[in-house]
Amino acid sequence: MLGDGKSVILSFDDGPAPVDALESILQTLRAHEIKAEFYVLGNEVEQYPDAARLIVRQGHAIQNHSWSHLDLAKAPEQDVRWEMEETQNIIEDTTGEIPTKIRPPYGAGGFSGHLDPELAAVARDLYLTIVTWDIDTEDWKAPKGLGPEKIRNIERQFTQQRHKALFNILMHVQPATARDLPSFISQLKAWGFAIAQP
Repeated sequence: MLGDGKSVILSFDDGPAPVDALESILQTLRAHEIKAEFYVLGNEVEQYPDAARLIVRQGHAIQNHSWSHLDLAKAPEQDVRWEMEETQNIIEDTTGEIPTKIRPPYGAGGFSGHLDPELAAVARDLYLTIVTWDIDTEDWKAPKGLGPEKIRNIERQFTQQRHKALFNILMHVQPATARDLPSFISQLKAWGFAIAQP
């Protein structure tokens, strides 16, 4: 089977808004007793502090996804530093948690072999590990969510990385993903994957 002896980590970008979608995702994770990681935007944490606190209160990891979804690979170092520092600060002030990872928006400058030097320098200063993903669900592309077409694409990505034993799956906090998450979790289990804690 595709997932025999293999594990996945579920991760969600761009939260904590929209809050309805987040609450639905959290409810599904709770029902399946899954812990996930949420890469949140600083400006959304500022607007929706209770939603950010909810992520932490339910035992999920909250991580840095920049302040405003800026392409950090194209930005000058002072902007990269501001985006990442301000996000660290607002997450800590709001939730009491200090993020340990940064997932740069679009993955830009974050893939090994293509590391952006400014991003790497700032991440080092802030004690952040740069993280990308192994499986891109493309849940934001039309038709949004995790429908049959996306599932076929995800299966293909798993097949192309047969040597890997642990996969980070990228999703987004959005209504269509929230809707399709229960069936996606069932599909991962049907493939034989264990769901690991981040």
